[in-house]
Amino acid sequence: MLALCVILLGAASSLFVFPPESNSVLWLPGGVSLAVLVRARRHRWPAYLVATFLAHVLLETLRGTPPGVNLVWALGNTASALVGAHLIRRWQGESTLSFNRARDVAVLVLAGGLLSPLPSATLGAAAMSWSAGATSFGREWLYWYLADVLGALLVTPLLLTWSAEEGRFSPPHRPVELAVTCGLLAVFAHFIFGPGMPGLLRLSLPYACFPFLLWAALRLGPRGAATASLVVGTLAMWHTTAGTGPFASPTEPIHVRMFSVQSFLVVVELSALTLAALVCERQHAEHTQRLLARVGTVLAESLDYRVTLPRIARLLVPCVASGFALWLEGEDKQWELAAQSGLSREQEERLAGQLRQQSVPFRSQRDTPSHVSILVRLLHRERVLGGLVLVVPGRRPPDAREVAFVEDLAHRCALALENARLFQEANEAVHVRDEFLAVAAHELRTPLTSLKLHLQNLLKLLARLTQATEPLARLHLVAKQVTRLSELVERLLDVGRINTGRLRLEREAVDLSELLLRKTEGLAEELSRARCELSVHLHSRITGWWDRNRLEQALSILLANAMKFGTGRPIELEVTGTGERARITVTDHGIGMSPEALERIFGRFERAVSSREYGGLGLGLFIAREIAEAHGGCLQVTSTPGDGASFTLELPASHLPEMLHETPLPAPH
Repeated sequence: MLALCVILLGAASSLFVFPPESNSVLWLPGGVSLAVLVRARRHRWPAYLVATFLAHVLLETLRGTPPGVNLVWALGNTASALVGAHLIRRWQGESTLSFNRARDVAVLVLAGGLLSPLPSATLGAAAMSWSAGATSFGREWLYWYLADVLGALLVTPLLLTWSAEEGRFSPPHRPVELAVTCGLLAVFAHFIFGPGMPGLLRLSLPYACFPFLLWAALRLGPRGAATASLVVGTLAMWHTTAGTGPFASPTEPIHVRMFSVQSFLVVVELSALTLAALVCERQHAEHTQRLLARVGTVLAESLDYRVTLPRIARLLVPCVASGFALWLEGEDKQWELAAQSGLSREQEERLAGQLRQQSVPFRSQRDTPSHVSILVRLLHRERVLGGLVLVVPGRRPPDAREVAFVEDLAHRCALALENARLFQEANEAVHVRDEFLAVAAHELRTPLTSLKLHLQNLLKLLARLTQATEPLARLHLVAKQVTRLSELVERLLDVGRINTGRLRLEREAVDLSELLLRKTEGLAEELSRARCELSVHLHSRITGWWDRNRLEQALSILLANAMKFGTGRPIELEVTGTGERARITVTDHGIGMSPEALERIFGRFERAVSSREYGGLGLGLFIAREIAEAHGGCLQVTSTPGDGASFTLELPASHLPEMLHETPLPAPH
């Protein structure tokens, strides 16, 4: 097939031989041979080189070229293809030119365009000078060299881009858009390079093709740029040989006109390919950033690596890799597979062993002729967390942008694993703390209960003695402190119950007005001691299916806070009902709090002010909100610094069992 293409394109190139010159101004077979060698495996090169040599020998024999010159020309053309392919492979690694990077265009220009024609031009010009005698070697070499350069730059990119696999995510309408673009470009180029254009206007018309070329490069990539350049080149060469167009000056010989159009076409080709490569690099960078952002999103959704890492594997395979695996190093230094996709059992074991023995953070290796494995150790602050392997299609080592992508991926995974470890340690520490608080509270509850019983007995005994007034008063103070200590212990127990999900509600039919009146009567002494005047507003009789004791506890916490932070100022207690909701609002006129503290105060051991000034453990509001939420309600606060705070406890008021509809609720007091 290669030999047939060389013969056919050689015959087509013969149409561009213009006497007195003996060589063609456009040599197309050189670009075909170069493209085939660049795309082929190295072990097939000898066969292709032999086919190229024999095809050139046969072609020149058919054209009547002398045998000696024939063999030299065939040898030079074959050597040019070999030199160009070797240099491209040497500078590109084992990959082929895809023209999705500006580097690919530079390699083509230097290796395929400037260096590869040297053997054919030198041997061809020498053979012509030797056979013709009077022919100038320098002039012949220059014409031969420029013809091979143009052929390589026009044909090689076209064949390489069309033989490459189209991107997996290319739009389905891409071929249609390419056909329409090239069709319009052909019509426009025929108009530009055809006959009938004014002389002065024709000189600037070739640049009118650039909008189409730019569109092809920006929208259709390297394939579109190479195809559009071929369309322009074909029409420009055809009309120039026919003596029409902006390059067909009647005062210049034909070979000079052809070299003018050749220069124009080289600039067109390189400009379009370079622009397409830059666009591909930009698109690749954007795709990489979007993919890393999605990886970060997945890792942030959960701290459980058993959930996130398999999702990362499915995200990468087959989008950017054909295989992915990640291992974690345990405390016993054993590696455990956490996620994998696209790898066989044998590959997993082999790559895991290589990663464990790897002493550098990053390494790449070629596993098969068409795949490269990138092995990265997961490190966090010089501590090994595991290893990651990404198997990517290709036959060359990863370039700088691919290395940066894999390193960023490994860094994100390592950071997520470290965050998960820290979160687990924090949870374990919180669990240990809660267990300690529960145990300590239980241990304190027993002696406190005994102490309360003894105090009650002493109070009863001293109450009978008429002369024990002062000891009785002191014992009352001690009893109050013991009661306060008991409440603190109960709050610690409640925190433990809440953290372990053991806060149970003993629901019953509760009249909210009756409960509030009874509770406020029990706090009359404390309100008096705090010099707080309490005003109660009960707008309606509200009954619900609640836990009486827990509601009293929440109300006690809210009133205690109002008395603590609003000493000497009035307190308002208001009860309202709207539809199926009941609201209890406690408003004080104390010190208030800043906006940033409004949500923080409902956390465990959180406070809006210093504990040195007001005391307490910072658990009251946390327990009150948990009680509200356990009932299906909520606890909210509004406050202004220096102007008090208003806490609203909202509860569902109509969730009563059907059986209660037959039982009359207690009347309010």
